[in-house]
Amino acid sequence: MSVYGIVAEYNPFHNGHFYQINEIKKNNENLVVVVMSPNVVQRGDFAVFDKWLRCEAAIKCGADLVLELPSVYAMSTAEKFAYGAIYTLNALNCVEFLSFGSESANLDLLLKAAEALKDNKVDERIKELLKSGITYAKARSMAVGEQDESLSEILANPNDILAVEYIKQLRTLNSKIIPKPILRVGSGHDAQSPQGEYASASYLREKLDLETL
Repeated sequence: MSVYGIVAEYNPFHNGHFYQINEIKKNNENLVVVVMSPNVVQRGDFAVFDKWLRCEAAIKCGADLVLELPSVYAMSTAEKFAYGAIYTLNALNCVEFLSFGSESANLDLLLKAAEALKDNKVDERIKELLKSGITYAKARSMAVGEQDESLSEILANPNDILAVEYIKQLRTLNSKIIPKPILRVGSGHDAQSPQGEYASASYLREKLDLETL
């Protein structure tokens, strides 16, 4: 039996999240610890359901423990969001693996991207590109891509971007937690239509908003 950590907002909890927990538990009796955003989320908004209801959904669908990510991290940048969550999991001193959804599920490339972002030359190039008016995410993807073209797409995918930040923070904290990507299934991160039994959280939030009008 192993202990897996998950970082999540569950805004709302959906079939993709259920799939992830099932993948962790399907062959053995692994335990799942979730660090979850509270009533506020990274977009600077309130979650569609309160933290208690989202926690209950996670527990009923297989999570063994849900911990609250402090608001100061939950509403921050991807880097600080990842730091707060990884620090929490690492402090438990029992989590062995970090499970996260990934568009690529290519751990080698994710590790290379995390390493590339530590390069001062890449940092300077990002600053140069930002002067052209492009977004930080685009500038970072381009700067890393100039060093290694295979890494450019990694930093253009929402889940992979967070995955790279998780890996960076694991290294910053000198953590022994081992990253374990799971290939994202079904709809993309911001897809506006479901794919089979899977729908993105943004699609579900939009439907919930429409139903409350």
